[in-house]
Amino acid sequence: MANLDISKYSNHLELFKISSKEIENEILSFELTFLKTRNQKAEWEIRFPTFLDSFYKYIYNNKKLPSQNEFFNYYLANNKKWFRENSLTNDVMIGLKARIYRTYPSLIRDLHFSKLLSENTSNYEIIYNTNLDVEEGIDLLVIANKINIAVNLYTKTKRAFVGRSKKENRHNLYDNITYIELPVEFNDSAKIGDFFLYGNREIIELEAEIVKISG
Repeated sequence: MANLDISKYSNHLELFKISSKEIENEILSFELTFLKTRNQKAEWEIRFPTFLDSFYKYIYNNKKLPSQNEFFNYYLANNKKWFRENSLTNDVMIGLKARIYRTYPSLIRDLHFSKLLSENTSNYEIIYNTNLDVEEGIDLLVIANKINIAVNLYTKTKRAFVGRSKKENRHNLYDNITYIELPVEFNDSAKIGDFFLYGNREIIELEAEIVKISG
């Protein structure tokens, strides 16, 4: 295995001038809806443009969070060239919408947790970078005592475990990165409006793992 060059990944958290509390205040008025359809091609067979880029681009350009539907429409507009070049059936498009609608709360949750964590610790550096996430499968990078710790966030559901295993197989592992899993449960999670969020419980769990690794 090789080493990952951390220096080439800037901290995108610094680009978003929004606090965890402001995120909570915004999503209070957002209603979540989910489509029951699951299209096999939309779920697993087609490699769509990454959802992450559109999500963070929307926030950066609009200085606010998108609603579920705003995110879906922005994703289509942001990737209109790709959709022009790839003719998709109506069933696949509905399946894609259902998938994006399900993914959306986890994007909000991860951003909120990254901000919450960075606001509540001065002992280590918290880095989020979309390229680091997409290219290397690292949801969150923590640097503690010069040790690079990749934190993988996901919920304790069967579907999440399947998605995690597929994600793991797509990315390299590096000698200078220590990888830890932080699967979380919705039971007793912080709930803001329709959203389940990571909170102090997950911060305590993560910090315990970081202490084990970095001393």
